[in-house]
Amino acid sequence: MYRVPLTCIALATLLTACKGGTTEPGVELKTVDYQCENGATLQVKYSLPDSGPSMATLAYQNKLVPMHQERAASGVLYVADKGQPGYRWHTKGSEGMLMLENSGDGEAETLLKNCVAAEN
Repeated sequence: MYRVPLTCIALATLLTACKGGTTEPGVELKTVDYQCENGATLQVKYSLPDSGPSMATLAYQNKLVPMHQERAASGVLYVADKGQPGYRWHTKGSEGMLMLENSGDGEAETLLKNCVAAEN
């Protein structure tokens, strides 16, 4: 019986993820580029399972910010994972807004607004 080296499996998985495919059944990986009001751009990589909450990783100011989905009154709210500053990415349709929540006081500063998904 022929065995596939683990590195080949890992490489195939990584290449699939880079192309925006799926790494496992029921999970869609999607990369979206946003153009924001002040001319800034933001790239967000989404992991969208068939069931359960989604995750996002955004590239902002030369750092990657992993985020998890939380409840929102409308749209979809992603909150930075533990150990990261208080980034919040709120999307509704093809638009989004990036905020930074100040520690402890619940107030949030808007970093990027009117971010619109680019046509791919």
